[in-house]
Amino acid sequence: MRTLPLPALLSMFAGFSACVVPVGPEWTDPASNYPPTLASAAPGNGSSLTPDPDGGGQPGVTVWLADQNTHDKLYVHWIIDYPPFVEGVTRLARLDILPPENQVQRSPLTFPLNCNDDHIASGFTSHRLMMAASDRPFASDDPGQTTPDRPQAGYSVVRGIWPFEMDCP
Repeated sequence: MRTLPLPALLSMFAGFSACVVPVGPEWTDPASNYPPTLASAAPGNGSSLTPDPDGGGQPGVTVWLADQNTHDKLYVHWIIDYPPFVEGVTRLARLDILPPENQVQRSPLTFPLNCNDDHIASGFTSHRLMMAASDRPFASDDPGQTTPDRPQAGYSVVRGIWPFEMDCP
């Protein structure tokens, strides 16, 4: 029986590759969660709310929120006389949920101020309205909470604040 010398045997197998690298799954980053923004407001953010000069009606605000994630619901808290929280004065007046829409800018939300409906505190005339919006539910919807604009941990909130004068009985 004839044997091949070791160098000849090794050179014969040099052309073969014994290493097989498996192809793994392709991973893609999940879509980013962008926080909502206050696209515009009438009157503008920070402006004083005044009664309608033509109709003499109560003051109010209209906001247009936007969210790059068009599949997100938007949760909105309307808060009277906050910040800071003052027991018996601060009031979580209304909660709104905007459904997902197929566009970045959402349908407008209007908040007309009303002494009775919003339980605006009596005894002083200078007040503030805050709108706080998040793309996740807020930490709490309890009307008596001390931080009604606090989002769930790890999420962002956009705020708008409007001072107004109103003498509520």
